[in-house]
Amino acid sequence: MQQEQFLKILEKYRTGRATKEETDLIKAYYNAFEIQPDILDSLSESDQEKLELEIKQYIDEHTPEKAEVRFAVAERKLPVWSAYAAAVLVLLVSAFLFLRTHEKTEPEIVYAKNKKEANQPNNFVQLPDGSTVILTAGSKIDYPNSFDDKKKREVYLSGEGYFDIQRNPAKPFIVHAGKLSTTVLGTAFNIRALPGDESITVTVTRGKVKVSDQNKTFGTLTPDQQITYSTVKQEAVQQKVNAEKTVEWKMEDLLFDDVTVSNASRLIEERFGVKIRINGERLKTQRFTTTFGKDENLESVLKSITEFNDARYELDPEKKEVIISPN
Repeated sequence: MQQEQFLKILEKYRTGRATKEETDLIKAYYNAFEIQPDILDSLSESDQEKLELEIKQYIDEHTPEKAEVRFAVAERKLPVWSAYAAAVLVLLVSAFLFLRTHEKTEPEIVYAKNKKEANQPNNFVQLPDGSTVILTAGSKIDYPNSFDDKKKREVYLSGEGYFDIQRNPAKPFIVHAGKLSTTVLGTAFNIRALPGDESITVTVTRGKVKVSDQNKTFGTLTPDQQITYSTVKQEAVQQKVNAEKTVEWKMEDLLFDDVTVSNASRLIEERFGVKIRINGERLKTQRFTTTFGKDENLESVLKSITEFNDARYELDPEKKEVIISPN
């Protein structure tokens, strides 16, 4: 919880306007401190004195004049405090310890606004920049509503996903999976980071990616290369593989989840080895949702797409070309 949000709840509690849930939250902070007063043990004497001054200053500025609060931080004595003062102390101690602890450790992962979870079957998801990812059943991806106001395009994966990234040299794309970060400019690759597994695997089918954790870079991968990272040993092994064999799972049943005709066509081109041309900008950006079985042929898939989007298609089997046009 952010400090500003907590202080708002604290003010409502002090003035008697807090809800039952908010009151329970304040009491939980208070009880936690009473149960574990050793929270100050991790602070040096100078840090304790600094914290004591900060608490006193905060209480003086925010507590009503009649509130009497006694402090004995250095000696770790806990007189009978008001819930308000105790909660403020816990908040400040927590913030203080958080800042000191995270100066030398990895930053907290903050998940983004959109969350997609693939159930059955595999899920084809379009990201805000036009990049796509196919998620295996049970996998999850979190991402922001837009990358426009961000210096990097960052997403968070739990499970397994096959990514096809739109090239943008000015704005690198980063996939966070467990302790690993995979950085790309424009490429296609697979990441397997299943909850509970003792390894994370990154495999490249096209382009180039960099794989690293918070402390070091484990390697740069090109097509048909793979890195397997041990979450137990915190070591990585790079090897040559048949990438297409690794990502065969993406050819199974597939859910197109609110994707554009343009992005769906890219996947169909890859699956059936054809070239698709779409007439009309409006048709390219139309979105639809449907499911395709792994055994469906090209014409069955094209028929579904065009019916959903009030369009028609022309197929030239010899040239392996498809033209999709509005009705």
